[in-house]
Amino acid sequence: MEKVRVAVIAGTPVDTKMGVDFLLSKGLLGAGYPVSSTPEEQSALQILSPMKLEEEVRNILRRIKRLGIGAAMVYCNSMSAAVDMERLAAEEKINIITPFTAYRKIAAQYSLVGLMAANNQSAAGIEKVLQNANPKCDVFGLGALPLVVEIEKGTAPEKIIEKFSLKSIMEFFNANKVEAIILGCTHFPYFHEELGKLTDILIIDPAEIMYESILDVL
Repeated sequence: MEKVRVAVIAGTPVDTKMGVDFLLSKGLLGAGYPVSSTPEEQSALQILSPMKLEEEVRNILRRIKRLGIGAAMVYCNSMSAAVDMERLAAEEKINIITPFTAYRKIAAQYSLVGLMAANNQSAAGIEKVLQNANPKCDVFGLGALPLVVEIEKGTAPEKIIEKFSLKSIMEFFNANKVEAIILGCTHFPYFHEELGKLTDILIIDPAEIMYESILDVL
């Protein structure tokens, strides 16, 4: 049997499975480790109990090290904003790849981006990473946990776009001439294709860049 090479740490069982499936599509075997049961529970942990969340992640890291897994992919933007993953990686002596790894690379290429995130803490964390990497990169951002809730329910992408007037968001990005739109939540590739029908602006899924970083450490 092929050995698990990457642990996928994410907010809920749904986005954890999305991360495992993404790795599998690239030919890598991953094992999933969600830290909560629902988007609401995860958001509360991130905003109200970040120390508890950090301990949950630390315990997972120690568990996967005992299993001989040498790398972790945090498949959750908002968790990456709430916990200092670079410090944990150094303290626990394990490679951790997060969406923020991708944003540092993205920032160098653009001066104006649109951002769709799961909540405003996540949007602020992503904006900080982008501007630390490129102070001239301005961000038009949206934080919307209800989008995540609908995705977890399995609501059809076109229904989500209609319910939350995402066509208007795309028109806003178009009108302000953003150079790229970042899907700042690992749930959001769920409606990537449908969003693409509403704009000619490049829509970026950071997971592809994360994958490149994972290959660098395996």
